[in-house]
Order: sequence, then structure tokens, then C-alpha cells
Amino acid sequence: MSSVLILAREEVIAALLGLMVELRGMKPRFLGEKESITEALKREGHVPVLIDCDHPDCTEETISRILKGGGDPVLFSAFRMQADVKRLALRYGTKSFTLPTDPETFGRLLNS
Repeated sequence: MSSVLILAREEVIAALLGLMVELRGMKPRFLGEKESITEALKREGHVPVLIDCDHPDCTEETISRILKGGGDPVLFSAFRMQADVKRLALRYGTKSFTLPTDPETFGRLLNS
């Protein structure tokens, strides 16, 4: 079973995404207490990384570390407009989505 690393600002959003990941037949994973994104990627390997645009660690440096660590960053937001998230994703060269999203779109983002 492949994993998906989730980095969300809100615990409720992280839990929702975790359920969505499980429904896709994948295993949701989260950063450990005081664990860095680099350490988590070493633990998880080459996995999709769902990263909240509003998380304090959503920076160009973090996206670069995810890419260098073999992860596949996917930006998301539960609060921003879709156009804003897409614009940020274009800047970082990543995929993106906004919540709510449908299961098929979500699944394509994780499997592409």
C-alpha cells in the first residue's frame, strides 16, 4: 500500500484528507512531532505530499526539499479560491486542488 504524506495547517483538514487518501486505497502519513519534511521523506520515500498553501512551512524552500527528496508536492487549500491556488502551484511547478474536491479529481492528482 503506497503512502501519502499530509502537511495541513488544521487537524480537521488533515483528518479529512487522511480519510480521502484511505478511500483511494492508500495510507495517510503525517509528520511526527518535531519531524522535518526531509526526515519524513526519508522515512516514506517517493510519495505524494499534500501541502496546505496556508501552512507556515509552505515555502519555496519546502517545495524544493520535497522535490529533491523524491516527493511529489500537491498544493491544496480549504480557504483560498481555486485561481489563487493554481497560480501558486504554477509558480512552484506543482499540482493543486481546493477543497471540497471530488474523489476522481483527488485520485488523479495522487496517481499522476
